[in-house]
Amino acid sequence: MLLLKMNSRWPGTIWLLGCLLFVATLRCEAQNLVPNPSFELRDTCSYTPGFVGSAKPLYWDKYAQSPEYFNTCAPAVGLDTLLAVPLNGFGYQQALDGDSYVGMFAFGNATYYREYVGCALVEPLEVGETYDLSFYTNVAFGGNYWVTTWACNNMGMLFTMEPNVWSENVQPAFGVRNHAHLFAPEVISDTANWTLVSGSFVADSAYQYLVLGNFFSDELTDTVGIIPGPALGAYYFVDGVCVTKQGQECSFVSGIATPESSVSGIWPNPVADVLNVDMETATTWQVFDATGRLVQMGNSAPGGFNINVYNWAIGEYVLRLNGEARRHLRFLVLR
Repeated sequence: MLLLKMNSRWPGTIWLLGCLLFVATLRCEAQNLVPNPSFELRDTCSYTPGFVGSAKPLYWDKYAQSPEYFNTCAPAVGLDTLLAVPLNGFGYQQALDGDSYVGMFAFGNATYYREYVGCALVEPLEVGETYDLSFYTNVAFGGNYWVTTWACNNMGMLFTMEPNVWSENVQPAFGVRNHAHLFAPEVISDTANWTLVSGSFVADSAYQYLVLGNFFSDELTDTVGIIPGPALGAYYFVDGVCVTKQGQECSFVSGIATPESSVSGIWPNPVADVLNVDMETATTWQVFDATGRLVQMGNSAPGGFNINVYNWAIGEYVLRLNGEARRHLRFLVLR
């Protein structure tokens, strides 16, 4: 099995275009077997931590303990601020794709404390078939409530034959596997960028379910302190999950059609004076600084637009493009 981990700069540069899925019965050659792979589909906006009730992405469930569902729809008042995007109770992070992501403890301050999220695959894996696997993850840091002080390795994905769905009254155990079909052997400590974890494997069973998290014991998990302080644990955001047959491109779309990206690029990056944005279609846009503060906004006509950053403070910014398919692009102001 090939295991590969690399850092991505921002989804605008790594947007993967594959065959679009329209409905479950409409098949195409390149199909992501993960339903709702970037967690955009939902019944309701998140209103409380822990995948409680319908406050979770469609087709996904908690498989152990109390993972969270984060979304830009969460109101920035009261308890809902804990589940907002980009700033929430655990960290500050824009979504890789769209408006949502999930989060979970990969390592806790109690013995073998793990949180898992899982789903039923669109169809079972075929025995003997080689599959490409990938997901993006980011260690949470700088949240408005919980202080997570560690980073760890072993974030990964595991296929199973049976579900392990937790509810208020049913909480089946999910024991230590010390095995995963894909995992990051090195500690993922980047608090700013999404990290890609990818690889491939040959299916030895007709697996029907996918689980995300750390499946290794405390003794086999390495940890690194991010900041001094009480050891709350290592908490990770996850977005953009893919399972496809080997060699097929992956789409984060599930069940609905999404137009191809209309972004040609931004340049120069880093920028000192004027940022150029190439766009094929008209859109509205916003720029946020590293603290999530809105810096500038506007509307653009087809063909693109320019942003004068000459008087801006040096640092990292996020450009949000609110077209038919929302995109977030990071750029750096340097002089």
